[in-house]
Amino acid sequence: MLTLRKKIAEALEGEDLDLREISKLFGIKEKEALDHLMHIAKSVHPRHLIAEPASCMQCGFSFKKRTRLNTPGRCPVCKSEQISPPRFKINIPEKRAAQASP
Repeated sequence: MLTLRKKIAEALEGEDLDLREISKLFGIKEKEALDHLMHIAKSVHPRHLIAEPASCMQCGFSFKKRTRLNTPGRCPVCKSEQISPPRFKINIPEKRAAQASP
């Protein structure tokens, strides 16, 4: 039987998800999903957790240098609070990807 973290990691191998989507998919709070995601980021070696950065919906500013996984509160450029959340995915190494495809 898979643990919740392993189920989340498998879901992230198949598609990119944000924290809200992860929390809805697994029936947990966003804060709990964030805790699991931070642990998964450290433990998916040799794979890597890839994060598409959050961005401001008003001016388009991208939070590329942000290291935290949660969604920022507001844009430093235009001060808008309409921020699209970061999306996460786990990359699959080339050898494993070649074995998985028929």
